[in-house]
Amino acid sequence: MKSLALALLICCFSVTAMAGHSRDNGTCDDDKTHYENMTVNGKRSDAPLYAESQAMRDKAHSYNNYKLCEKYMEEALRMIRKPYPTE
Repeated sequence: MKSLALALLICCFSVTAMAGHSRDNGTCDDDKTHYENMTVNGKRSDAPLYAESQAMRDKAHSYNNYKLCEKYMEEALRMIRKPYPTE
């Protein structure tokens, strides 16, 4: 029983943590999912740059080039991350 618990503990700490998205992975889908998870049910709608963030998200959706999409999605995410930027 102790060896099973130890093995499980080692496994848990050896797994790479994912924050919902990664950069330069050849797709923008994970960034879009991360944005949607951050804004579901009005979360982060109190961010000063929330409207600008949505416009940046829409701009990212209009590109078929994943590098440009990731660039704009990262900017959209930055605008709604805490502590909120006010620029």
